[in-house]
Amino acid sequence: MKKYHIRFNQQHNNTGYDWRIFEDGKEHLVKHFKINVPMFDEVTVEEGVTKWNVCCYGIMTLIDDVATIN
Repeated sequence: MKKYHIRFNQQHNNTGYDWRIFEDGKEHLVKHFKINVPMFDEVTVEEGVTKWNVCCYGIMTLIDDVATIN
């Protein structure tokens, strides 16, 4: 299982990629997400900036710009 941080993409610029999902330091931009595992909130600090995330553990699949975490 991997740990995922999910948060709103404030710089989406109407691209439709409204969500950022971080998986082991790699960022995925997605249009939608589905989480089928327990989730919780977690605060991270990136380059001195505090970020609020939804967090979960699971396995992610990406299909047609939709992330599903089971």
